[in-house]
Amino acid sequence: MGTLGRKRVTRAGISRALRAAICSAAALCAASACKQEQFEEKFESGQIDLPDDLYAVTAVGADHLWAGGYFGAIYRTVDGGKNWKKLDSKTDQAIYDISFADDKNGWAVGRRGFVIHTTDGGDTWENQTIPRQPPQHLFAVRAVDASTAWAVGDWGGRYYTADGGKTWEDRSFLITKDHPSFKYLSEEEMAAFERGDKIYDDIFLNDVFFLDKSHGWMAGEYGYIFRTEDGGQSWERGHINGTVHFDDVSFPTGDKKIPKEKWDQIFKAAEVLADKAYLKIEIEGFLTADEMKKRKDTFLADERADAVQKFLENEGINQDRIKIKRPTPLDQEGVDMKAFGQTKLASDGVVKIEVIETPFLFDVKFRDSDHGMITGLGGVVLASEDGGRTWTYLPTGSKQAVFGAITAENNIVAIGEKGLRRISRDGGQTWQKLGEDGGAGRFPAEKHGYFRDATCGTPTVCWMVGQGGNVLRSTDGGLSWYEMLPHPEPQPTSGAGE
Repeated sequence: MGTLGRKRVTRAGISRALRAAICSAAALCAASACKQEQFEEKFESGQIDLPDDLYAVTAVGADHLWAGGYFGAIYRTVDGGKNWKKLDSKTDQAIYDISFADDKNGWAVGRRGFVIHTTDGGDTWENQTIPRQPPQHLFAVRAVDASTAWAVGDWGGRYYTADGGKTWEDRSFLITKDHPSFKYLSEEEMAAFERGDKIYDDIFLNDVFFLDKSHGWMAGEYGYIFRTEDGGQSWERGHINGTVHFDDVSFPTGDKKIPKEKWDQIFKAAEVLADKAYLKIEIEGFLTADEMKKRKDTFLADERADAVQKFLENEGINQDRIKIKRPTPLDQEGVDMKAFGQTKLASDGVVKIEVIETPFLFDVKFRDSDHGMITGLGGVVLASEDGGRTWTYLPTGSKQAVFGAITAENNIVAIGEKGLRRISRDGGQTWQKLGEDGGAGRFPAEKHGYFRDATCGTPTVCWMVGQGGNVLRSTDGGLSWYEMLPHPEPQPTSGAGE
């Protein structure tokens, strides 16, 4: 069958800019990762000459670690960071994620949908093929065991292998007849659908995590969170418990103008929305039975909703973050307007404002089948205690992008852009700057670039990687960090040499 990706439509605020950024500078690839890449080997094979920006890390036990990044770079240590080897990945594409099931079997994925696989710890790599044309960026991979892996990416990309990658199944999110966006398909897309072509959903999936063969989670843009308990045979959406709620805006009988005594209420709503760029709202106008009887239609409800929308836009809230819910149909042919009118009735003439949680999410991890964490843009850290069914915000006190987080011992460590690093020692209720005056723990000085990924090989031994080939290691559950690359610091290590 053929395939067809939906034509992209410009959406609110950060979304499309982020799609470009994640393929280039800030959010995922970092500076210049998606431009034309040039490289000249000047050192012996296996040596690290110029440190590469690193975007992903995976660890097995205390000593084995692999980090991937710019221009196909993969670094490996098998002795806890004493010695390093740069592996020949046989690709010049940026590696966005890497995952090993054990010390031999692993995958790496990245730009333009490439997949590479190893069965000897990274000494040799082979290319594998995802059944998707044209290829889409792959942003995450999770090795469940030597045979089983999941990969996710752009345009609803969701892929599965159970035979070590010899074959990959395309399980991407598709537009079906019961999908809310089905009615918005173009004539070209509808014709393709009728031919039996796949219409891929415009969902950006940024990470995938499996605790075992059964329990898995995915996260991406617009607050998309999915969970499975049956090995990916079925998926359900997770729900983010919001902390923002707005009161109804009431109107005088028969009036469509916002009364002055309600202005302050909307001013405050606009301030909250400006502060939390990941929030969208749906507004719906209502009218009383007497008002509808007098007007003989429901347009007064629409006029009230329009008034609130324009007020918020005048306060700087982008119109793409505001949706008017159930407006009166302009084309009323075939519409039961009497039944529709009943849905717009309320005891008072009001506009209801519903908050929609749409944070851009980067990283998802679970320490057991109940307790998980997700990080995102704008200082977002979410926590779940029920297997990912519901999520609550943790108060990080930061507006910077949080690219990843780890839970080690009793500590939570969050990392992100511009050298962001925070530590919580009470389950995320309070946070301190890591390794800074007035904060907690130890961190190498003068580390101001981004850190893109973090992982733990054991409950106490953890790693983080980032800009300029930085690799840091902690052996006390994330409290104290030491530089392993590019300028190693003395610290206790164990294991055999490379």
